[in-house]
Amino acid sequence: MMAVLSISKTLSGLIAEKSERMAVFMQPEADDFVRGDPHFTLIFNAVSKLLEDDCHVVLKNIGFNRNRTIFESFVKLFGRYYGNVEYTGIKLDCAYSGCHYRPIELHTDDAIDSVQPKYGFIQVLREDPCGQAFGWNGVVPISKIVWDLQANDPALLEALLNHPVPMLSYGVSAYGESRQEILIKAPILVHQADEYWVRFDLTRIRFHYYKKQLSIPQEERLMIEQFLDVCRHHRQRYRLSAGDMLILDNQRTLHDREEASIELDETGQLNSREIFVSFAYED
Repeated sequence: MMAVLSISKTLSGLIAEKSERMAVFMQPEADDFVRGDPHFTLIFNAVSKLLEDDCHVVLKNIGFNRNRTIFESFVKLFGRYYGNVEYTGIKLDCAYSGCHYRPIELHTDDAIDSVQPKYGFIQVLREDPCGQAFGWNGVVPISKIVWDLQANDPALLEALLNHPVPMLSYGVSAYGESRQEILIKAPILVHQADEYWVRFDLTRIRFHYYKKQLSIPQEERLMIEQFLDVCRHHRQRYRLSAGDMLILDNQRTLHDREEASIELDETGQLNSREIFVSFAYED
C-alpha cells in the first residue's frame, strides 16, 4: 500500500506563489501566515487523515523546496515544534549516521529520549547525484509487524513487549552541544491505549555494548535479528524526488534509507543528496 499524496498543479502553483511572497517574512510572520492560510490548511487536513489511517505519507509537488522558514512553519501545524530544522548532506568524514553514505538501518528518531517526537518530516532538497539506484527511503508501519507476529510468532511478539533493550547516546546527535550520557532501557514494542508503539535504534543498542565493553546477550541478539527480518518483509520503499516530503508517525513506524552516493567535481566540491529534517511533538 503506497501512502502518496500528490498536490495538483494548480494548488502547487498557489503554494509556490505564496512562498515567493513569504521570502521576506521573519519566522513568526511565516508561522502566522501558514497557520491561517486556506491552501496550506487543505494540505494539512489531507496529510493528517492519511497519517491517522496509514501512519505515513509521501507528499509530492507541495510547491516549495529549500525554504527552511516555510518548512518550519509547515512542521508547526502538526504539534509542538522540535526546536530545530536539521540540514543534512552526505559527507566523507561524518561520524553521525544521518550524513553518512552507508545505509541507515530501520529505526525511530530520538529513540533514546524519554519522550519521542510524534511526527517526523524529511524533505529532499537535492536528489542523489548518481540517479535512482541510490538513496531510497523505506517505511515499516508497526501495525503490520504486530499483525504478522500475532499470527506467526506470538512468542517473539511477547519478547518484544517485555524484554528491555539498552540504547545509549552522548547527546542526541553529532551536532548537539551536550555530551551528557543518555541511557534508555525499554522494550522495543509497547501496547498502550489500544495501539502498538515502537522504540528502536540498532546503532544506539550497539553503541551501549561497545561503550560498556559488554557482549550483547545471545537471546537479545536473536530477538533483534528476528524482529528486523519481519520488518524488512513489510518494508515499503519510496523514491523521493527533489521537493518531496516524507511525513511519518515516529511512534508507529520505523524508517530507513538505502546507500547514498557522492559526486566529486573538478574543484574538489562534494555534491550529494541533501535534506531538511524536523519533528513535532504531540501538543
